Amino acid sequence: MVIELLLIGKIREPYVVNGCEHFHDRLKHYCRLTVTELAIKEQGLSPEDQKYAENRLIFSKLKPRHALVVLDERGQAVRSPGLAGQLEKWGNSGTDRVQFVVGGAYGVQDELRRKADWIWSLSPLTFPHPLVRLILMEQLYRAFSILHHQPYHHG
Repeated sequence: MVIELLLIGKIREPYVVNGCEHFHDRLKHYCRLTVTELAIKEQGLSPEDQKYAENRLIFSKLKPRHALVVLDERGQAVRSPGLAGQLEKWGNSGTDRVQFVVGGAYGVQDELRRKADWIWSLSPLTFPHPLVRLILMEQLYRAFSILHHQPYHHG
C-alpha cells in the first residue's frame, strides 16, 4: 500500500521529529509512506484567508485514484481496529493508494471535506498540531500491525 501524508506546516520539536522518524521506519515494513509538508508563503492572513490558501495548496497535491482521508474533529471516530479495517477494505477493493490530509490550525474548508472518501476524527480532544502527526503515524503503524497479526496492539 502507498500512503501519503499531506501536512500543513513543518514540525521542529525534536521529540516529535524523533517520534515521527521512529514510526516512519517501522511503517516501511508494511507500506510505502511519503510525508509531504506544505506551507503557504503569505504572512499575516486572516484565519479564513489562511485556510483558503492552505486548502488551495492541498488541492494542488491531491492525486487521482487515491482514497482521500481528511482528519477533522467532526469526522468519524473509530478504534484502532476500525482504522485497520478501513485500510483493509480499501486494499481489498483495489485502492492501494491513500492520502491523509491534516489541515492547518484553522482546519479545512467544506469543499475538501466533500471531496474526502472518509473524514476521520482522531479524538474528541484537541491536540497540538505537531502531535497530530505523531499520533497519525503511530495509529497507521498500529493498524498495519493489527492487519499483519503482529503483537504491537493489545486491544
